[in-house]
Amino acid sequence: MTGMERDSLIPAALQSHREVDDYTILIAIDGQGHLYVDEAECCIERESCWVVQPGQSYWIRSDRHVLEYFRITFRMLHLSVQDNEAAFEPFSCLGELACTPFSKLVDRVNEIYIHRDETDGQQRFYNHVRFEELLCFLLQQNDAGKRALDPRQAVERSVEFVQQHYQEQLTVDQLATEAHVPRWRYTQLFKEVTGQIPLDYINSLRMNRAKQLLLMTGDRIHEIAQNVGFTSEYYFNRRFKQTVGLAPGKYRNIHRDDLRVVSLFMEDYLVALGLTPIVQWAHTFWGKQDYLGLDGVPTYDVLKSKVHDLANQHPDVIMLRQCTGLKTDLFEECARIARTCVICQLGPDWRSTLRVLGEQLGRGERAENTIAQYEQKAQAAKRVLEKSLKGQTVAFLRVSAEMISVEKNYTAPVLYQDLGMRPHSLVMQLSTQEARAGVTWEQLSTLDADHIFYVFDKWHQAGKNAEREQIQHPLWRALPAVQNNRAYHVDFMTWMNHGVIANTKKIDEVLRVLA
Repeated sequence: MTGMERDSLIPAALQSHREVDDYTILIAIDGQGHLYVDEAECCIERESCWVVQPGQSYWIRSDRHVLEYFRITFRMLHLSVQDNEAAFEPFSCLGELACTPFSKLVDRVNEIYIHRDETDGQQRFYNHVRFEELLCFLLQQNDAGKRALDPRQAVERSVEFVQQHYQEQLTVDQLATEAHVPRWRYTQLFKEVTGQIPLDYINSLRMNRAKQLLLMTGDRIHEIAQNVGFTSEYYFNRRFKQTVGLAPGKYRNIHRDDLRVVSLFMEDYLVALGLTPIVQWAHTFWGKQDYLGLDGVPTYDVLKSKVHDLANQHPDVIMLRQCTGLKTDLFEECARIARTCVICQLGPDWRSTLRVLGEQLGRGERAENTIAQYEQKAQAAKRVLEKSLKGQTVAFLRVSAEMISVEKNYTAPVLYQDLGMRPHSLVMQLSTQEARAGVTWEQLSTLDADHIFYVFDKWHQAGKNAEREQIQHPLWRALPAVQNNRAYHVDFMTWMNHGVIANTKKIDEVLRVLA
């Protein structure tokens, strides 16, 4: 060991180093930043360890927080038995190293740091021994055989192991050690691969299997708990209720085929999952979602009806959208009528919303099948439109009596992402504005899109059908798409909706007029 220091970089600071003859070990103990070695860039954060070889220039930049790290320099020498001459020998481990458990590494480094300035020869020797032990600790975890897989491949294999052994008692330290990946890096890569941190992923596997067993078998609760990896029925019940929202026994009781569900403005998802809601959303001005064909289902006007009216329908469960369900009074009123849960409706990400509802209602497989069918339809439509449009531009407008807006929230994911259609430049220009921000007639006059889709929004303060007067305006009539009969009026409730059935009908409408 030729040197050791502990550095702290204030936020957004940059520090450069270059050791001509020495290797450098960098051990981050707090904060986050980036390490640049020659032209390569990588993340350096708490619980990461890197080795830089002699002659390489490297820079360390901190991010938004103070980055603290140890920097140890050392030289590898080989003493020849024959001529007693020293020669350089390459160090076998470079780049990012595994170091688990990290606490053990930090303990060793702190011990070396405390004694770094010893002047007594014997104490200096002891500190050199500590450094040798530190190298052994790193080398044992990072020899060539154990590093055959890159970290991501190792974590992907670890995920497969977890999927097969989630019933066993697993810890993150154990999984990271088996994968030969630093614990911090293992957790980071695990989340990139699965979307969840390891313990949450293991818990979700256990809960999903438990839900299947509750619905598919008559096993007792403690038997199901043991089957999915819990030694304590009490702890299983607690975790299940935290995750699912109700106790295992209640979950089993309510998830039956004749479940009476109220899920206002999420009826599209219910129908897609094979359920008919007992009440359907309606709006005084917008009407109801006629495209769903729920003609015999009573309506609940969100502007006029009262929550206690739902009690007359005897629901088993009421599902509230997050935007309305977090209103305390509403939730409490519904909870007095039936079991009530709040669904995080993820806006344009209807796939996630459908999956959440599918899991809540015991129809996860049907949700996945529905999503797969939609993807196939969208891909087929995209191929057709690529040939028929050949780069032509498209815009979608929401027309009310008070303003015209370039609609993005409900339509852009289908038109411009799923179908790959090309948005007009005005659409791109206004993409950062709020969803219903209106455009001026001056702006609208620049809309020379090849095709325009539009809906009439009837919720406004003007008189009946006042929204339709907008398309009589001279500037509207002068739009190229209007003059070329390429402006298409479509159904408001179908297009102002994120549901999978609505989006499927959007694709059908586009193909009908453009294919």
